Amino acid sequence: MNKHKLNMKPTLLILCALLSVMLTGCGPSEEKIAQAQELYAQLADLHNQVVEAHKGISDDSLDQNLIALSEKVAQIKQYDLNEFKDEQIDQLMESMHSIMDSYEKYLETINQIKAQEAAAVLTSIPVTLSNNTEFIFQTLQLYSLNEPSQNSNVLEDISDFAPGETITGLMIYRDVSSTPWNLVLENADGTSYVLELPVREYDESGISLSITYDSETKEIKCS
Repeated sequence: MNKHKLNMKPTLLILCALLSVMLTGCGPSEEKIAQAQELYAQLADLHNQVVEAHKGISDDSLDQNLIALSEKVAQIKQYDLNEFKDEQIDQLMESMHSIMDSYEKYLETINQIKAQEAAAVLTSIPVTLSNNTEFIFQTLQLYSLNEPSQNSNVLEDISDFAPGETITGLMIYRDVSSTPWNLVLENADGTSYVLELPVREYDESGISLSITYDSETKEIKCS
């Protein structure tokens, strides 16, 4: 995916926290100017946070909206507060508050996207599975607990999984949270066994698992 980040001049990527003020004897009150400058400093800081956070994601769906906001901020920076009345500065500060509210929402969205993109990074782990029981399994399912719907039967297009047989070429995937996977086996009489696989413990070079049956506890084990 081609990524187009904020299309701004380098001087606008990180904003300074000053509004233009001419030192003349008339115009708005010094208190009002100070309030506007303080608010703009907060706006510039928030803008810079969003720019830095936005660099950390691949999703480009927010680009145009963020460019539009940055242009508004750049326009505010060009204002000469000395030409404003106190009431006009109040209106300008309302606009800055509105932009800051938008930036807060976008920052939250960016953090969500970042988390989703991180979770989507998967490590492939090849699996070899040996049937060391006396059961013939007709169903074998492997799926992440995050995606229980992805539970198709691996044996659907091949023969049953008979005692002493080994299946190679299976694959499981570890996400950043090391979400466990389920191994589901069903034998010829319809009895199902669900085994949780601790993918956190598996090496990406691959894992060989042996299915055994404990006749005393009547449990299937996988190790």
